[in-house]
Amino acid sequence: MIRYFISDLHLSDKRPDLIRAFIQMSKELISRDENAELFILGDFYEAWIGDDYQADWNTQIENALADISRSGIALYFLHGNRDFLIGSDWINRVGAKLIQEQTILPLESCTVLLTHGDEYCIEDTEYQAFRKTVRSSAWQEHILAMPLEQRIALAAQLRNDSKSMATEKSMAIMDVTPSAVEDSLSQHNCKSVIHGHTHRPDVHKSDRYLRCVLGDWDTFVWLASIKDGIYSQSKSLVKDFNQNGLAGLQEVHRKTLLIC
Repeated sequence: MIRYFISDLHLSDKRPDLIRAFIQMSKELISRDENAELFILGDFYEAWIGDDYQADWNTQIENALADISRSGIALYFLHGNRDFLIGSDWINRVGAKLIQEQTILPLESCTVLLTHGDEYCIEDTEYQAFRKTVRSSAWQEHILAMPLEQRIALAAQLRNDSKSMATEKSMAIMDVTPSAVEDSLSQHNCKSVIHGHTHRPDVHKSDRYLRCVLGDWDTFVWLASIKDGIYSQSKSLVKDFNQNGLAGLQEVHRKTLLIC
């Protein structure tokens, strides 16, 4: 069994090159005919305004996801801070299974904690207050009741506000707080975590835990995997990936998962 992991693709009509790259990746994963699972750990879209929003550019994305699930590759999705409005209609259309924040993935020799990662950025108190609001069912029900045009405008406003706030904050504040990661791993009796969100792909190893940070799709395409207890992460320039596919990926991180 091989498990694949991606996050922070931020797909939208503004980046047709990323859409092409994802569709290319989907086709090649299917063609490998492996016993495999694919985990999308949030921010798959740049923004999601509701499952009733149907755009031409997204049809090919949903078709690619549905092809993955029909091929026998188990498809899992976890909400990020950009696509928390994805609901059961979208999940059913693409044949995915929705997993919750901080989900334990049991493996052959250990367990791994899966999450988007934004809950660990606790020093960014302004963001955490916003996160609490938009993750509430009352706020989401209110937004989804709006006409599509209003939701489109709101999504654009929230993106602009997010970019403005990010320029005013230090990188340290917007990164995870190590103690928050350690606390969640301790609560789940786990020593390894995989997350995205921070756009700082890396592997952080200590005596107590292993923190694997997924890469964001922008300049590079990123794909991580776990097989036989080994975590691996590879990347390729988007242009190169669209020419060479998975064969063009170059491994940049490889670590053995910690046994609980």
